[in-house]
Amino acid sequence: MASPYSQELKPAEPTPAHPAQSEVAVEEVDDCESEDESDDSIRQSNPDLESGGTTVANTPYAAGSHASSSTGFSDSKKHNEKSAVRVRQLVPDIDPLVYHGLDASPLPPKKGNRLYRYLRWNFGSVYRRIFCLAFLGNAAAVLWFIIRSGIENRPILNYQQAATAVTANLLMALVVRNEHVVNGMFWVFGTWAKVLPLWTRTLSAKIYSYGGLHSGGAVAATFWYVIYLVLLTIDFRSHQEGPLDAIRGYIYLFSYSIIAMLVVMLIFAHPRIRVLMHNSFENTHRFMGWTVIGLFWAQIMLETADSSNRSSPHHSFGHFLVRNAAWWMLLFTTLLIAYPWSRMRLRNVEAEVLSPHCVKLNFEYRDVYFGQAVRLTDAPLKETHAFGVIPHPLAPTAAELADEKSAIDGQPLQRLSHGGDKGFSVIVSHAGDWTRKIIDRPPKQIYTRGTPQFGVMRCAGLFSPVIVIGTGSGIAPCLSLFTQRPDHPVRIIWSTPNPLQTFGRSLLDLIYKTDPAAVVIDTRKTGRPDLVKVAYRMWEQSRNGVFPEELVRPEARKPCEAVVIISNQKVTEKVVYGLESRGVPAYGALFDS
Repeated sequence: MASPYSQELKPAEPTPAHPAQSEVAVEEVDDCESEDESDDSIRQSNPDLESGGTTVANTPYAAGSHASSSTGFSDSKKHNEKSAVRVRQLVPDIDPLVYHGLDASPLPPKKGNRLYRYLRWNFGSVYRRIFCLAFLGNAAAVLWFIIRSGIENRPILNYQQAATAVTANLLMALVVRNEHVVNGMFWVFGTWAKVLPLWTRTLSAKIYSYGGLHSGGAVAATFWYVIYLVLLTIDFRSHQEGPLDAIRGYIYLFSYSIIAMLVVMLIFAHPRIRVLMHNSFENTHRFMGWTVIGLFWAQIMLETADSSNRSSPHHSFGHFLVRNAAWWMLLFTTLLIAYPWSRMRLRNVEAEVLSPHCVKLNFEYRDVYFGQAVRLTDAPLKETHAFGVIPHPLAPTAAELADEKSAIDGQPLQRLSHGGDKGFSVIVSHAGDWTRKIIDRPPKQIYTRGTPQFGVMRCAGLFSPVIVIGTGSGIAPCLSLFTQRPDHPVRIIWSTPNPLQTFGRSLLDLIYKTDPAAVVIDTRKTGRPDLVKVAYRMWEQSRNGVFPEELVRPEARKPCEAVVIISNQKVTEKVVYGLESRGVPAYGALFDS
């Protein structure tokens, strides 16, 4: 299944030359192993797009002094100390590194040689390690059967044992996808682990790579099924007397149909094919998966009937069935598949149009936790989309209403709607035909499936302070942390075209309230930034104890412990690799997390 935070962030298209074109912010990057991280990605703005460009002198970190220094910021005494709110240009139209006083020099080299980096952070990613452990565990089981066969002078294994191994791996693949199991893992490794030392937290935060168990189990099940077919065919042919009877004929038919569909599902689940043909992947995974389970049931029943008919002394059908481990595991597998669909509900929803490119959907049927995602659909059997939830914020006090001003212009702070109410919201921005339909014709009711499920954003709570990066509508899952844990120390980087026009003033005010020194980049003005460099320099400044004195909150004036990014797959992989290969703990949703 796709990542809850990445399904609506489609692969990036080339940046249009005119702002009237695509409004969804996605960052396109080269291969993760590009030796030049900047790759001229900070481009000069088109003077025809914006007027009144920002100069160095009016950056938020300089008042009559040069703000592009890589080591320090202007003296706070040179600012107007009588002003309670720091007024700045909403989104600068110059290089964000210059505007925010970050070092614009080339990044330090990556660790090791190219082969080492590939084995350590590409091929050797935590996801692939978990996948290999799942697959190698099955290989160890085969080896054990071979050794036992040599010691006890008996056949290595029979087709019934191979069938049990198939269903055991399918059960593992489904258990690790169950929403309650996933939430339990995130409570343990992504929440309670925050009391542990930093080196332990950097490991436990990789819990979002649990998808390696799912894919490892599914691939292993397919290999076990090939072994099952070979053993089944050998057994049937060695004990066949006369023509093939009807029961065994149907067993052959169902068995070879199952292996054909399993292979097709594996092909469509390959990461590259999955990205290029995502709808086809979802349909084959869903409908072929259901068909395979149905054929498994038929196959086990026929095998049980065949065993009962040929047993000596004769035993009943039920006698063989209840002693068949594969039958019990298939029963639990079927229940796991049916469970989320049994919790499909048609919910009332209040649509709040933020712009022609973005809509906020408000729900009131339950409360949620930060870092969760909910699955929405208006056609349950056709497609389901996951969106990061935003818990409704706490109701502001009278003092907050009177005293809090916008960091943008000093006017009263605009807040997200439904403050103090039960429920949550999701932000839907234009990223395809389905989202375009929801924006153009906001629904009054929509289906939700299952229970909200934790994702990678939950791991941001393990680190204090943490750098949070969002691109485009990827900022929406990040807002859950900002609203539910407003005191959590965080630094924010957000890159998107036309942030104010697309997402509205209340969202910008929330970001600047959470991090008054937030780096908000309008890609219509500056082009797509080098997010690796921006994040690394922000992390480096914090480690060196250099902060914009008047802007960074006191609790965030500590060395940042990690970086969490919510973006499309290509940008996420680029940023996580670019930071990890330079020694910065970084986390981002995988295609299968």
